[in-house]
Amino acid sequence: MFRRFISSLTLIVAAAQWSVAFSQTGQDSLAAKADSPVSIVRSSSHATLFGVGRVNHLDTYLSPSEYKGPQLTFLHETFRTLRRNENVLFQTLTQGEFSYTHNPAETAHEMGGAVRYDFGWGRQWKDVLWKGLNLSAIGLAGGDLGFLYNNRNGNNPAQAHVGLRLTAALRADYHFRIRRQRLALHYQAHLPLLGMAFMPQYGQSYYDIFDRGNFDRNIRCTHPGNALSMRQLFTVDIPIRHARLRLGYLSDLRQLNLNGVKQHQYSRSLVIGYVRELDIKR
Repeated sequence: MFRRFISSLTLIVAAAQWSVAFSQTGQDSLAAKADSPVSIVRSSSHATLFGVGRVNHLDTYLSPSEYKGPQLTFLHETFRTLRRNENVLFQTLTQGEFSYTHNPAETAHEMGGAVRYDFGWGRQWKDVLWKGLNLSAIGLAGGDLGFLYNNRNGNNPAQAHVGLRLTAALRADYHFRIRRQRLALHYQAHLPLLGMAFMPQYGQSYYDIFDRGNFDRNIRCTHPGNALSMRQLFTVDIPIRHARLRLGYLSDLRQLNLNGVKQHQYSRSLVIGYVRELDIKR
C-alpha cells in the first residue's frame, strides 16, 4: 500500500511539473507574438476636396465669345501601394465640376458641368535627394462626360463633351515635421498624351448627326497638337487631432481644336477637404 501511495504521488508530481512547463511555454509563445514587430502590408490615402474658383469658357460651336464666371469643383483621390511591392502604386481620381458663366456684355449666360475619372498604376521612389521626399511617375487612363448650354442659341443651344484619354502624371510628396506636428506637401501634374473625342463639324447640328445619320468625322483622335492640356494640383496637409485637413490650389487648363471648332476651359480654384490614411497590418 505504501508503494502504491509513493507511485501515485510520483505521478501527480510529474503531471504538475508537465502542466507548469506547458503553461510557461504557452506564455512564452504569446509574449513572443506580442513582442514581434507588426508589418504593414498595404497603405492607402483617401482625399476628398471641394473647390471654389473662376473659369474661362470658349466654345465656338455655341458662340465666338468667351464666357467667364464662378465654378464649383469636387475631387476625390485614392492613392495606395500594392500588397507585394510598396514601390508600385495605384491611383484613382474623380473630378466633378459645375459652372455658370456670362459673356462680356452680360446679355447671355452658359451653364456647364462635367464628370471626369482617371485610374492607373505607377512607380514610386522614396527619399529622393533628401529624406521625406517621394517622387512618382504614373500612367493613367480615363474619360470625360459633360455638357455646355447657351441660353442665347435657338438651333444649337448645347454642346456635349465626351472623350477618352491616356495621361502621363508626375507626383511629388514631401513629409516633414514642425515641432511635433507632421505635415506634408503634395504636387501633381497631369498631361494628356493621346485620346479620342466627339466633336460635330462647325455648323453641323445634332439633329443631322443622330436623327439623319449624317456622320462626318465626328470622332477624332486627340493629342498635344490639337488638345494641349495640363492639370496641376498643389496641396498641404495639416493634422487636426485624428484627422488631416488638406488645403490647396487647382489649375486646370484644357484646350481642343477639332472640325473647325475651338474650345478651351481655363479654371483656377482654391480647394479644401480632408484626408483619411489607412494601413493594413499583418
